Amino acid sequence: MSKMKKSLLLFILPIFMLGSALIFYADDLYESFGTTATKEMAKLAPQPVVPKKIKLSKKPIKAHKVIAKKPAYSIDGFDWSLPAGTAVEPYSGLIDEYDRGLDYVKSVFIMVRWDKTNPRKGQFNFSSFEESLNEVSPKKVLVRLEVNSACEAPKWAMKKLRASKDKSLIFWDKAYIDLLKPYINAFAKRYANDPRIIGVQLGIGDGEYDDSNCAFDNKDGWGEFWMSPKAIANAEKKFGFNPEIFEKQSKAIIDVYVSAFAKNKTKLAFTNIAPSFSWDAIGEPYNKKLKQIAKYVWKTGIGNRDGHVEIWMRFIDQSYGVQLKSRQDGTCFLDFDENYAKQVQGRYWGTENEFYGDKGYVKSANGPYENQPYRFLISSLRALQMRRNYFSIAGDSMKVMDHPVYKTQRFLRYLTKVMGKQMHNTPDAFVLLGERYISQDHAKNFANEPCVKNSKNSIAVRSFGRWLTEKSQSKPALKVKMPANENYWGQDFYLPEGVDYEYFARKSHQFLFDINDELANMRCKNTCDAEIKITFKDTAKTTVNVWYGNKQYQSVKTKGDNKIKTVSFTVNSRFQNTIQGSDFMIESKAADLNLIMTRVNFL
Repeated sequence: MSKMKKSLLLFILPIFMLGSALIFYADDLYESFGTTATKEMAKLAPQPVVPKKIKLSKKPIKAHKVIAKKPAYSIDGFDWSLPAGTAVEPYSGLIDEYDRGLDYVKSVFIMVRWDKTNPRKGQFNFSSFEESLNEVSPKKVLVRLEVNSACEAPKWAMKKLRASKDKSLIFWDKAYIDLLKPYINAFAKRYANDPRIIGVQLGIGDGEYDDSNCAFDNKDGWGEFWMSPKAIANAEKKFGFNPEIFEKQSKAIIDVYVSAFAKNKTKLAFTNIAPSFSWDAIGEPYNKKLKQIAKYVWKTGIGNRDGHVEIWMRFIDQSYGVQLKSRQDGTCFLDFDENYAKQVQGRYWGTENEFYGDKGYVKSANGPYENQPYRFLISSLRALQMRRNYFSIAGDSMKVMDHPVYKTQRFLRYLTKVMGKQMHNTPDAFVLLGERYISQDHAKNFANEPCVKNSKNSIAVRSFGRWLTEKSQSKPALKVKMPANENYWGQDFYLPEGVDYEYFARKSHQFLFDINDELANMRCKNTCDAEIKITFKDTAKTTVNVWYGNKQYQSVKTKGDNKIKTVSFTVNSRFQNTIQGSDFMIESKAADLNLIMTRVNFL
């Protein structure tokens, strides 16, 4: 499958080869699928220390009352319901390679080959592409112009172009830019303003084919703007490649696209703003230049399409708008820069979450099929946190994937309605709890942050979300084990040495939550109705209360049946930071609550 990219395998291949495999499993996922891996979750250690009771504000709060018509209620598993009337954001959605008739997929991915549409110099024929647009209508289209390989360049152009042994065009040659420019101009003249086109991937380099005959089944390059150390060494020796030329010519290619698309440049999706162009010592000078190129991309106002969100903790860098901030217990929480979010609004800001399905190469890289609903859940929530407005998925795999706890099919439909939302129109805010671990190498930009500086090699990241943060004195819970024979679910890219697990929840008697102040003032200045949804593992009989200000609003009794459930509390509130700087508290009376996720629906 062409979108199941080689880059996922080869970019992290050295790491796969150096390490064996680990894999995470929540115990209820084992129970649901009956996998042969160990079914017992490791006992949590150390045991949590019950925090002191939080002092509640004694100041009376007016006009904050429970909506009496809807008492607290519980359902099994996750609850992905949204307020009635929640509309899909126009410039957002799930993308598939084919039109499979899936109701939650609104766009299709189409490749346009340079040789087929520019067969002679100065002659452009997009009739086959036009037919494809008509065939998939009314779905919109994400386009990738295949202009990076000798296998896809016109024969007349190849008389002036050079290519590496693996068929990648030498993109830093002036001749490449000179020949590319008329083609990009011709395409943009016809399609830049076409409402059927949601995005055009701006790929540079990475045009490899494994087959000398250019058979498409052996296509390994997708214009994803990276090179292996071996490829760099060969390019330096044979084609005069160096970091300065790399930066200069990459910017020149970007300029070609930006000039052609003009006011529609926000549709352009540059394919790599990551901090890594390559690895090993030979790659470091190029990685430094990539940071400058990424800044240039940002300033031009164009968009981005990164991949590998399946490796959910890989994206720990300021280039993604991510911020690591310290908690008093020494852990980090993963925040997001709201100014960054505002600046990418309106741009194509996509990702790919597609490495799923019952295929041998997928399972060899990421472990058993049974882990996929969990992987898709965590990675998709990370993409939402990073404000990605488009996700490319493998529709053939997703249409048959489901899970009794994670409820994948409902989750897919939830995604379509929350992607691309901003503070003024989001139907919800969420935070995913737990604890996940990254190595020091993946937090270099935050070296002075206490939670990074004071850790040895393993940095604990306790939660991430969108417009909702958890501020509790809680401990990690529900250990998700990663058997060494199951390839870490592909997560060994960022994992510290010796760590073979993550936590799916946090446990405490009390949890504090804070809604982003700007959002709260915008949506709830004069109070608003909201539904607070908490997803937890029901491990003990207790009473769970929701508090705001100095009042206990609603409560529900748990059964202690070890099921994952979601309880919804309906409140009317202004969310004005009345509990030690937080907006509301979840309290469990008799025992720790193993809390997985909290969501707030704005009704």
